[in-house]
Amino acid sequence: MTFKTQEDINCDVLIIGGGGAGLRAAIAASSSNIDVLMVSKTRMGHASNTFLSKAIIASSGYGDLNDSSTIHGKDTRQGGRYLNNPDMVAQFTGAIRSETKLLKKWGVKFASDENGRPAVMKVPGHSYARHLYGSNWKGSDIVLPLKQKAIESGVRFLEHIFVSALMVCGSIICGITGISQKGRFLAVRAKTIVLTTGGFGQVFLNTNNAPGITGDGHALAYAAGVPLQDMEFVQFYPTARGKHGSRILLYEKILGQKGVKLKNNNGKDILKKNGYAEPDDLTRDMLAQLIMKEILEDPEQRGTMDMDLSGLSQDAARSLAMLLPARFSKGTTVFKVTPTTHFCMGGICVDTQGQTCFPELFAAGEVTAGSHGANRLGGNALAEVIAMGALVGRAAAKRAMSLDHPVPGFNSAVQHEKKRLNAMFMDQGVLPKNLIQELKQTMWFNAGIVRDLQSLDRALETVMTSKDTKALVTTPKDLIRFLEFRNMGLVAELICRSAIERTESRGSHFRSDYPEENNQDWLKNIQAKKNHAGVMLTQVTVSGRDSVL
Repeated sequence: MTFKTQEDINCDVLIIGGGGAGLRAAIAASSSNIDVLMVSKTRMGHASNTFLSKAIIASSGYGDLNDSSTIHGKDTRQGGRYLNNPDMVAQFTGAIRSETKLLKKWGVKFASDENGRPAVMKVPGHSYARHLYGSNWKGSDIVLPLKQKAIESGVRFLEHIFVSALMVCGSIICGITGISQKGRFLAVRAKTIVLTTGGFGQVFLNTNNAPGITGDGHALAYAAGVPLQDMEFVQFYPTARGKHGSRILLYEKILGQKGVKLKNNNGKDILKKNGYAEPDDLTRDMLAQLIMKEILEDPEQRGTMDMDLSGLSQDAARSLAMLLPARFSKGTTVFKVTPTTHFCMGGICVDTQGQTCFPELFAAGEVTAGSHGANRLGGNALAEVIAMGALVGRAAAKRAMSLDHPVPGFNSAVQHEKKRLNAMFMDQGVLPKNLIQELKQTMWFNAGIVRDLQSLDRALETVMTSKDTKALVTTPKDLIRFLEFRNMGLVAELICRSAIERTESRGSHFRSDYPEENNQDWLKNIQAKKNHAGVMLTQVTVSGRDSVL
């Protein structure tokens, strides 16, 4: 099969990704009265991790008067084990205070207390209760008002288009190519581009991420020559239901209630067993590692723990009604839970304006590195998504307005990409979905929550071998799945190489052969960049090191 037709589109700012970061960036960019186009491989807004979230945003200024964005920033850097970019932390923890006010103005409804004031909750790792949450505990509380605001702002939407490559003309990125499952081939010329494609949770077997979160933005940037950072740091949420942990059971709100216990398959309370008196003593990475160790010690390898809600009071149950599984109201009090891949701290290297090493290419949200370091605190994902989305959207618009000339070489770059894609169609080989499933299993069992050199080497060997596997690609849909597999394989390789490089345990990265945090040698970020020999890893000392410990 070949792509017989080509659609050519022009815009000022092109935003790739249809979640919270992309929508907020689009709204910000459109305020400059320029042409803003959003491209998403799924339905805009509805298939993102923001949409699937519990709509929890960490924002100081709504709770204790002693709280501040400075304290929020200190908590964030401590939670990230001091590998965060301190300037990025200061930016998003400061900006989210005014951004939440804008969200309310645009129709986002946050929960209120009995006096009509914003309700706030406290999450482990934070010094104060500073977390706002949607009135329905659903990401749609935030995404749908943002989508409506983007429409009212004149933002154009292009849905169900998979972006295959960034067009690099000389030293300038000037557009993208995209394809649809129906065989459309598009060439989009843009003055600036913002990547807001989210993380790469689907690289692992257990995940609660949206189906399309396959590391596409990471792969696009890396292929163009942009370095990635902190790829070894993947956050695993400790308590999720379903065979592969597809549904979060919000431990921060539930496990701290009197009478709730987390038990292993021998019926023992694992918090007491391991010396933790209060759930607030455990951040997500610590609890996920604790649960996974218990699972691995189970001789029957059942793969789950029990969250026992039998001691939950009726008053507490009523207050948590929207967070508890539906079966609780029908008398079920014990629920099987397992850790799941939840968030990715690693991503594209950007400055505090979200700009990459290419002046025309920006990125915001989970696709970037810097804000969260080695581990993300609860509520900081949406805080970063909204605050950095706004800042980066404005920066991309400002850059676009300074450019007014077409970049030579765009058409030839597009034709080269079309030929590359056409060459991938083959009438024999392994189904792309089977390649993806094998990759996900390999990464979960060998490069997941508990790692060591031997398991990481196994994972890397499998990942590298799979690169040469021929795939059955006979339709555009097959091609998109194969391209997703390629993106996932690249991300998996970078995770493994970075995890092997970091010979310590820190934050979400736990190596059983190096179980201790090593501040003397490892207050460093690991950056991965493409070169002629493959992947080049570089260790970069964290800025502000002297002030973090």
